[in-house]
Amino acid sequence: MDVKTELRKSWIIMIKEFKQILRKKAFMIPLFLFPIVMIIFFGYGMGGTVKNVDILVINDDTGTASSSLVQEIGSFIPKYGDVKMFSIIYTKDMGQSEAERKIDAGLYKAVLIIPQDYSERMARNESVTLTLLTDSSDTTSSGIIINFMKQLFAGTSNSLVSLNIPDIYGKLQYIDFLTPAIIALTVFIGTIQTMGYAIAGERQDGTLVRIMMTPVSRGAVILGKTLHQLILQLARAMVLIIGAIVILGVKMNGSWLLVALVLIIFTFGAVGLGIAISAVSEDMISFQAISMLVAFPSMFATGVFYPLSSVPDWMRWIAYIVPLTYANDAMRTIMVKGQGLAFIANDLIILLFFAVFYFGLGVYLFRREA
Repeated sequence: MDVKTELRKSWIIMIKEFKQILRKKAFMIPLFLFPIVMIIFFGYGMGGTVKNVDILVINDDTGTASSSLVQEIGSFIPKYGDVKMFSIIYTKDMGQSEAERKIDAGLYKAVLIIPQDYSERMARNESVTLTLLTDSSDTTSSGIIINFMKQLFAGTSNSLVSLNIPDIYGKLQYIDFLTPAIIALTVFIGTIQTMGYAIAGERQDGTLVRIMMTPVSRGAVILGKTLHQLILQLARAMVLIIGAIVILGVKMNGSWLLVALVLIIFTFGAVGLGIAISAVSEDMISFQAISMLVAFPSMFATGVFYPLSSVPDWMRWIAYIVPLTYANDAMRTIMVKGQGLAFIANDLIILLFFAVFYFGLGVYLFRREA
């Protein structure tokens, strides 16, 4: 064997491979950008702390002790942080039931109710009980807030204070917070990936070209693939929910029909996004690179594992333009809080907008590129 000849052939093959990659313009950007994006989103998205969390303080006390307490809570900055943990909103003459409705609506992560005789009791060194309501559907934020309050009132100056912490939604675990978002994430990534195999993959192996040569219209192709995804992802989500309930003991407090409605609208948008990515991808390698650049970082910017309050402000703005954020919120509102259509109306409107936009974009690009 002539080693020199073999090395020269290997060199030619290597140059050929580089030329092929360089011709795939859609592949080049995510090839180098994806690792940077993942470092950023892993580094900042896996938080586990909270900051500037909106807390409503219902203070019916007119003394100085309650004012000092609220000031102490509002000025607290974590040891290794530089931002206040809480953003205090004041009110009075509000009952517990109305306060719970504020939490149901997602306006506040917690409500602290200070009784009107708080300052008097503290002055007389008598015990006093405060009521702390938390949005326990967000188990991370709720746990951090409760731990902070317990430590605060365990101090020497506040040792007479005890906390009453009702379970608004029952006893919840982190798995109850995580499961609805994991289901939405599974539908999102699963739909995009399977649409890639259905379009970019079929274009690569020639199946799509052969289909287009038949009397079947492009519209029929898109409709058939969309219906397939709707049925597949809806069935997949139902299996995941039932499995989580039976195996993990996850609570399902809301309507199955509302869950189905959210997932149908959400899947339409994911189908459109999958079609759009497929249409601009030369082959499956390019599709995988672009889709991972779009889908995978979404896990860390949309509150799947941790609440949005734990991520930097710039990442939160990214979350607002990603449909997965609103699907997560709607799924948790239904499954954990057990709320109805009125409480997810805003999420549904935004998801519907994304669905129309992405589906329209996907159809346009498919008709142009196919």
